Amino acid sequence: MKSVKGIAIVILAIMLLTLVACGKSSSTTNEAQKGETGETKTNESSTNDVADTKYFYQKDTSPFTVDWYVDLSWWKWNGQEWGEDLVSSIIKEKTGATINFMTPASDDGQQLATMIASNTLPDVITIEGWWKNKNRALTNKLAAEGMILAYNDLIEKYAPEMMNTVIRKDVFDWYAEDDGKTYLLPNYAYSSEDLLSGEQLVPNGCITIRKDMWEAIGSPDMTTPENFLNACKRVKDEIKEYNGKEIIPMQLYEFSIRNSILWLCQYFATPYEDENGNYLMDLLQPQYKEALKFYNTAYRMGLIHDANFTDTREQINEKIQSGRVFAQFTAPQDFVQQMQALYNSDSNAVYIPVELRNSAGDEPVLQDIRGFGWLTTAITKNAKKPERILGLFEYLLSDEGLLDTQYGKEGLTYTWNEDRTIITRTPEAIEDMANGSKKFAICSMMQLDNYCRRMHWDAPPTDPLTLATNDICVKQPMAKYSADYNAAGGKPDPTDPRFESMQEVATKIENAEKQNIAKIIISKTDEEFERNYNAAIEEYKSLGLDELIEWRNECFQNAKKALGQKYSWKPLLNK
Repeated sequence: MKSVKGIAIVILAIMLLTLVACGKSSSTTNEAQKGETGETKTNESSTNDVADTKYFYQKDTSPFTVDWYVDLSWWKWNGQEWGEDLVSSIIKEKTGATINFMTPASDDGQQLATMIASNTLPDVITIEGWWKNKNRALTNKLAAEGMILAYNDLIEKYAPEMMNTVIRKDVFDWYAEDDGKTYLLPNYAYSSEDLLSGEQLVPNGCITIRKDMWEAIGSPDMTTPENFLNACKRVKDEIKEYNGKEIIPMQLYEFSIRNSILWLCQYFATPYEDENGNYLMDLLQPQYKEALKFYNTAYRMGLIHDANFTDTREQINEKIQSGRVFAQFTAPQDFVQQMQALYNSDSNAVYIPVELRNSAGDEPVLQDIRGFGWLTTAITKNAKKPERILGLFEYLLSDEGLLDTQYGKEGLTYTWNEDRTIITRTPEAIEDMANGSKKFAICSMMQLDNYCRRMHWDAPPTDPLTLATNDICVKQPMAKYSADYNAAGGKPDPTDPRFESMQEVATKIENAEKQNIAKIIISKTDEEFERNYNAAIEEYKSLGLDELIEWRNECFQNAKKALGQKYSWKPLLNK
């Protein structure tokens, strides 16, 4: 089973492939269409004059083959045979590469382990990133044993200009091992180099409410815990039903995960760093306890149904699609399809964000969607032509490569606006993408996709359905409260002898928390709530919570050092 973070990143990646952002700036310049003189030129411009080339990959476009293993059983190249669909034909023409993609039969890791043990790794491997601790340890081992090559060495030897053209230094440095070298390149990483000045990314999670139901009870203030709960109770008591079915005042995630607690803790401004720059565990913060108390009060008011504690994701999908849910404590990107279906049956059934705050009135501090990637890609020591593969990666990371792989061919699958800052996909491209991208294979090459760069090119949506259900559009009003949480996840040292034992402690505490959350929330009295909460904290401490906090603080300091930060917690940044 995938971890919570894994699920979130996979879902986010899928959504990013198909959705466009709302309310973006129109001042972005498309460098892919400019030569060194600054003159605009098209993708069809000649690249045959080696003396005038800008990129290393353009110096040799003779045919070569790359065996590329992607460690995801469900992934496949969406197009046709290599070179027959639009995108692969462009890649082949511009770089000479024919890519032979391989994937495992299952996600148990056995195929990759077998290739490592038998020294039969192909030219390139792509695996899920460092957010999976086992992969953090694995790639460290592969690097230490010389089974994957350092990009620093390859770039210095073959294409030093890459450091100034396509490499994002902050992301590149994040993936450096103890030897100072980087062996992995990620996709969907958010570099500060690609964000516009002052740009605020939308948050990951977002509390939303049915706008029509809220208006039906007089559009009351819902920014305080008390007012929020009272509004939910009024919807329950006054509106009562939707399409003949009982309204669900508050819908949380299924209780095999803690995301609903996580999102509410962020709305309640639960800190993860103190004024001395040390890591704080959310479990011990008063705002975490207040979040649990908020849910307990809601349960005792009849606003959270007992079924929520046993619901599967499929059942939650059905409830949201049915329109019965008033308030969602979820991430909208997880339920776009359901909200679209609901909108198609009732265009008044639209969800909007609400600015719920803690009892002290603190501004929410919401984790934004940035991160250092989902998948990571390495060139192995078995690569037959590492220099050509490096050139291929240079192309894929360039603006030209992003345009080709994620949009296709100008005039056929996309067009620019007059000042060449905004892209609109053609009807033919949209139809093909809706049918699996078989003809054009647009967005199939996602292994090194830099969405943070290209998101500024997408035309803002104008149709009512997208504006009402696109997760970026829905969450946009909350972007003013979003914050960079990258350091909070820490940067552990996989060579530390405590690495595995601390992961085991974390797992035990997380499993205990899953059991305790429901027990605490369904407490019948304030006294029972206090007993259950205190017992839970004592259990976590008996499982090694204090040692885990000490370990995570070290990882947190490592992360801040890698990011060049004195403080990470948003309210402390001006100190």
